[in-house]
Amino acid sequence: MSLRIGLAAGLLAALLLLSRAVPAACPGDAGEPLPPAEKLQAAEEDLARLAAECSGKPGYLAYHGAILNALGRPDAAAVLLEQALLLDPRRAGAQIDYADALAALGDRASAMALLRDVLARPDVPPALRPQLERRLTAMDAQSRFDALAALTNLRTWAGTGWQGAGTLTAKLGRDSNLNSAPAHDSLTLTLPGGEAVLALADRFRPRAGSATLFEANGQMIRPADGGAALQVYGDARMRVTPAASDTNYQQLQAGAARSQPLSGGFALFSIAASQLRYGGSDLFRALRLAAGRDWQMGGCRPSLGLDGESRSFPTAGELEGRFLGVRVGLSCSLGPDRLSVALRGGQDAARADRPGGNQRQSDLRVLWSRPIGGGRLGADLSWYRQQDASGYSPVLANGASRRIDRTILYLEYAYPVSATWSVLATLEALGQRSNVELFDVTGRALYFGLRWTSGR
Repeated sequence: MSLRIGLAAGLLAALLLLSRAVPAACPGDAGEPLPPAEKLQAAEEDLARLAAECSGKPGYLAYHGAILNALGRPDAAAVLLEQALLLDPRRAGAQIDYADALAALGDRASAMALLRDVLARPDVPPALRPQLERRLTAMDAQSRFDALAALTNLRTWAGTGWQGAGTLTAKLGRDSNLNSAPAHDSLTLTLPGGEAVLALADRFRPRAGSATLFEANGQMIRPADGGAALQVYGDARMRVTPAASDTNYQQLQAGAARSQPLSGGFALFSIAASQLRYGGSDLFRALRLAAGRDWQMGGCRPSLGLDGESRSFPTAGELEGRFLGVRVGLSCSLGPDRLSVALRGGQDAARADRPGGNQRQSDLRVLWSRPIGGGRLGADLSWYRQQDASGYSPVLANGASRRIDRTILYLEYAYPVSATWSVLATLEALGQRSNVELFDVTGRALYFGLRWTSGR
């Protein structure tokens, strides 16, 4: 009897050891669908606990990467999906998910190459091909519009017909110069009897204070046959400063653009309108037309075009003018980095007897971003120069022809906390110098906020 008990105990112990030696089946090879949105985070945590046992299984890596994509973590998703494809390059689903992750990280050139590889496979279901073609066209259209209008923080999603995305942002912070006042607290006038130095009234000096910013952005893209695309977009920005309501402003912009394939690149046409209200008054309006073309050269798109803009100032009609200029640009996807450079130069012809007359204007804008620490860091550097054709005022700087140089640096770090929400911090620095001291301006602003994104 004791012998039988001993044999049974030994057999049970052996079975327990064997069961511990055989790991649980790794998910991902049974065609599991993605869980609903409210269960994505729990599913990702369960998969993370299996990493030690399943990290060599391409099915597990692909499934884990797809869930990370759905959670809005493309940087982590891209690592796992790349590993899955190294182990099993024939996984079409992983290729598509990897393309989505790369596109979200800004590497659209690699994403489009992956989708083209998938479309070239004979085993792709016919019902899936139109969706992949629309996704490819949308990525391509987004890249071209980035070259035309610099980088955008919007992301497109694949669907039928129109495809779109948008963001809503709320930020709270402090600005050192809410009213964009001159940097000097006095002004030197050139009078017939000599120079006179006048102190500026308090309301003309820089006012620092807290402010709340609200921003909304949205765009829709409709891919068409043959690689053409139509885009419409809108952008709204509002600042509320309770302690200085006369510095509140509202800024609106809306436009449409059309692209058409043209011998190694695309022809680009756009129209946009913008409006600025400041302190309750309609301060500025503009209507802009642009035409140009770009070329695809590896991961970069050089572009060349013409810009025309009608500028009006409802409360100061003497400042109105018409701008005509030439624009050159370069937009690149360098791995996870995105870089865009745009240079424009031309002349703003005065409509009336404007102080300073016609103006030669040039501006340079450089945008860069890359994933860092699970989030994304972006930089926007702009430089602007204006040179008047004639003297601005006989009582300022001895009637000198005014020159203005302005530099603005904008930094933003956004960190996703869910599939649709991000926390962010922004820093903006303004420096403007002129040979007419009235136009010297400096300012700093720091904001913290939340952003909601749709259509990832």
